[in-house]
Amino acid sequence: MSSQRPRLIFVQGSTSLSPDQSKYLKSAFDVIEVENIDAARAKALDHPGAIIASEYLSDNGRFDDEESGLTSKVIEHVGEGAGLVDQNGILLWANHRLKSYPPEMSKIIIEQCLEAIEQFNRPEESDTPIERRLGRRSSFGHGDHHYELLASPTDLDEANPKRINSVAFVIWNVTVTRTLQAKIDAIDAAGSELMCIKPVTISTLNMAERLTLIEEKIVRYVNEILDFDNFEIRLLNRETSQLELVISCGIAPLKVGEVMHASETGNGISGYVAATGKSYVCANVRQDPMYREGLDNAASSLTVPLKHYDQVIGVFNIESYSLNVFDENDRQFAEIFGRYIAAAMNILDLLVVERYTTNEELTQNMLGELSKPLGEIATQAEALRDAKSAKQRREHLDQIVEAAIGMRSRIESCASGPRSILNAEEELHRLKPDPQMTDKLVLVADDEENIRETLFKLLSQKGCRVTTCSSGLETIELLNKMESDGQRFDLVISDIKMPGCNGYEVFHTAKAICLDTPVILMTGFGYDPNHSIVRASQEGLHSFLFKPFKASQLLELVEKAFMLAEVQ
Repeated sequence: MSSQRPRLIFVQGSTSLSPDQSKYLKSAFDVIEVENIDAARAKALDHPGAIIASEYLSDNGRFDDEESGLTSKVIEHVGEGAGLVDQNGILLWANHRLKSYPPEMSKIIIEQCLEAIEQFNRPEESDTPIERRLGRRSSFGHGDHHYELLASPTDLDEANPKRINSVAFVIWNVTVTRTLQAKIDAIDAAGSELMCIKPVTISTLNMAERLTLIEEKIVRYVNEILDFDNFEIRLLNRETSQLELVISCGIAPLKVGEVMHASETGNGISGYVAATGKSYVCANVRQDPMYREGLDNAASSLTVPLKHYDQVIGVFNIESYSLNVFDENDRQFAEIFGRYIAAAMNILDLLVVERYTTNEELTQNMLGELSKPLGEIATQAEALRDAKSAKQRREHLDQIVEAAIGMRSRIESCASGPRSILNAEEELHRLKPDPQMTDKLVLVADDEENIRETLFKLLSQKGCRVTTCSSGLETIELLNKMESDGQRFDLVISDIKMPGCNGYEVFHTAKAICLDTPVILMTGFGYDPNHSIVRASQEGLHSFLFKPFKASQLLELVEKAFMLAEVQ
């Protein structure tokens, strides 16, 4: 009966197989040794399917007698370890790397090989066992390391050609790959949780509380999973190209009045990353002219863009006290998590836009529906008022006209959304000076003229002395001027999103001048792109308002602020 084992045609070259090598190879193959490659090719024609092994290997995978590199050396150094195991669990041959493994690990390897032999010998429909049993890949752990093992059938039982007596195997240490993949999986899980903004969870939360919830998650995941302690997140303001601080952990914000823009030059590494959309690893900040001071005594940094649908919406900047601490893996991890941060921020923006747009559409529809009947009421009332009728009737008709005009005014105020203060006209009709507010110095800052004028009227009518500003920078300059003149405001009311400096910077300046000065921040529909409310609340913010708010709400907060100031 002819042998069913695979044939191995071995080209000897300058050396022959050692007795041990010949023994182990012959246990798995029908070995035919030849002197040169031409003889090997001739033998291969006589034995279709035979494997040719040469002592010399070439770069292109062909046999080349001029290239050096012994096959035995290749076998010795392939993978982490290589060897042959028979059906009785006997290690027939092992390369030098496999021999260095501890006994308990060798035991696991043999068990894996026996499982492979058992799998190869299971009944199959195919009559060509070698073709259908190309190999079995398995994995296992030992200590702190992970390994993968590839076992392939090598020797058939001559008495039973469908049975395999032994397997050859190669083993690799995949600890690094497994560790990297585990970290990527953890980042993906954290990112999915970050974006899981469930209606049930947030239905009872206002926008500031939603921002706080997301910020807490980001800080926790960056600390625990990415292992970054000092970082900041800045979002890009498309209108001004300014990078506005959203979250800061361990890194001090820019000084009041300083700004950072998305620009390849003159705005530090963050400005460069925001402008180019390319990540930047800085091994030594002291030797990099692009670096702009952030973390005190920083030594190295990593900055990646925050992208949403390939559009840069901000930057994620991480800094360390150690030199050259960030590698390509850190860059990859930061970029992956950065995509989730960008997506989460976009979801919040969509919530704001949706609320704003929905409100505007509804009120516009309401105006369209009421426009015709309101017009008819006003027209008919005017005609009746001009007609010859009793005085009492004329007064009633005047009230109808006034009511119709008032209805239109209220609807238009709703339609203007955050650019208005609800019930302001009604409050102005009934407001009287309040002794507690008389001569109180109040600073109102908002870039919307209608808001400034309405607040000026409301507070002035209560007895306050009101000063208004239309930009953040103007507000901060006025606060500093008052301090230099030996004066201070009794209350500061500021919008969050203004040209120049944002609401948080106004708050920070006011508190730096006098810690007891109450500050009220305002924002349209919860819009708070740099988390001014969240950050200021942690530092003593008196209160905040989401536009459009009622005039009575504002006045109530103002009264409480003055009362609290008197107690202090």
